[in-house]
Amino acid sequence: MIAVEIKEGEKVVEIEVEWPADTKVACPECGRRCGVYDHAGARWWRHLDTMGHTTRVCCRVPRSDCPEHGVRTVDVPWATGSSKFTLEFEARSVELLLAARSQSQAAGFLRLGWRQVHEIQERAVARGLERRSTEQIERVGLDEKSFGRGHHYGTILTDLDQRRVLEVVEHREQASAERALESLPAAQREQLTVVAMDMWPAFMNAAATRAPNANIVHDRFHVMKHLNEAVDKVRKREHAELSKESLDWLSGRKYLFLRSPKDWKHEEKICFRELRQKDLKVTKAWGLRESFQHFWTFTTRVGARAFFDRWEAQALAVKLQPVTAVTTMLAKHLPGLLSYAVHRVTNAVTEGFNSKIQMIKSAARGFRSFANYRIAILFHCGKLDLYPL
Repeated sequence: MIAVEIKEGEKVVEIEVEWPADTKVACPECGRRCGVYDHAGARWWRHLDTMGHTTRVCCRVPRSDCPEHGVRTVDVPWATGSSKFTLEFEARSVELLLAARSQSQAAGFLRLGWRQVHEIQERAVARGLERRSTEQIERVGLDEKSFGRGHHYGTILTDLDQRRVLEVVEHREQASAERALESLPAAQREQLTVVAMDMWPAFMNAAATRAPNANIVHDRFHVMKHLNEAVDKVRKREHAELSKESLDWLSGRKYLFLRSPKDWKHEEKICFRELRQKDLKVTKAWGLRESFQHFWTFTTRVGARAFFDRWEAQALAVKLQPVTAVTTMLAKHLPGLLSYAVHRVTNAVTEGFNSKIQMIKSAARGFRSFANYRIAILFHCGKLDLYPL
C-alpha cells in the first residue's frame, strides 16, 4: 500500500496499492513463475466499507511475460477474474442477498446498481455449481413450473434426498428435461436410481434417454389429483342431470367429495351418508378414488400389481367416462406406478419449492429473462456453496 485518501464529501476511502517491484509473477494460464512484462492501467475494486465510507482499492496490475502463453494480466489475490469487487465484499454481498427480500433491497444496502448485484449473484451460482460436481446424487425429481403469464413454463430438476434444486431449464419439452438431466456429469447420471415425475411423456422419454439406469416413479400426488378431477367431473355432470329434475342433492357439495373423510365435519358426515343411500354416480366414483389409496401401502410390485388389477376391473365396471379415462391412463403407466412400492418416493420435495419460488418471483416483480429467473432459484434453493472464500 502506498497511499490512502479519504474523501469526506463523497464519503469514500480510496486505497492505492503498488505491486512489489522486482518480483516474479505467476502466469494466469499455466501458473509458471516468470518475469514482469509491464503494468496494466489502474483498476478499481470495491471493498468492505470503512466506518460508513465506501472503500475502493486501486492497483496497476502487472502483466506476466510467459514463454508459452505470452503477455497476460496476472490474477490478484484479493479478487477473481474480471470482478470489480474484492473477495471480502462479494462474500458480504452474498450474505445480504440471502437475507434480503429482493435484489433491489440488497442493492440498496450495498449502494450498488441492480446489474452489479446480479453479476455477484451469478458468479456465486457459477462457483456453487462447479463445486457441486463431485457430490453423490441418487434420487431426483422432474417437474414443471410456471414462469410468466400464459403458457410459459420451465422444467425443474431436484435432489429428493438433499432437498435442493439442481437445475432449471426453460420450457417443459423432452429437450428441456434432457438438458436439465445433462446438467449432472455423466458419472452422476449413471448412478441415479430414481427419477420421480408425473405421467408427462416428455419427461419419461428424457429420463429413459439421459438416465437409463434409473427407475421412473410416478408421483402419487399427481395420480391422486387425476382421480380427484375424475370425481369432480362425475359430480358436475350428475349435478346438471339432477338439476333438470329440480333436485338439489349435490348443490354446494363440491368440496365434500374432494376433501379427505378424516377432515369432514360432523354435519358433512351425516350429509354423505344420506347421499350414499341415494346410489349416486359420484359416490361410486368417490369410493373408487378412496379405495385406490390402498395401492400406496404395498411394498412389493407383485402385491401392488394384484391390487391394481382388481381395482381396474371395478373401475371399468362402473362405466363412468371420467373414471374410465383415468383408469386407462394409469394402466398405461403401470410400471412407473409399481416402482413406488419399491422406492417409496414422491415429488413432494419439488412441490415444496413452489411457495419459495413464488416468493422469489413476487419479490422480483418479474424477471427480465428466464436466465435471471434460473439464477435466483439456484441461488436461494440450490443449497450451493456460494461464497468466494
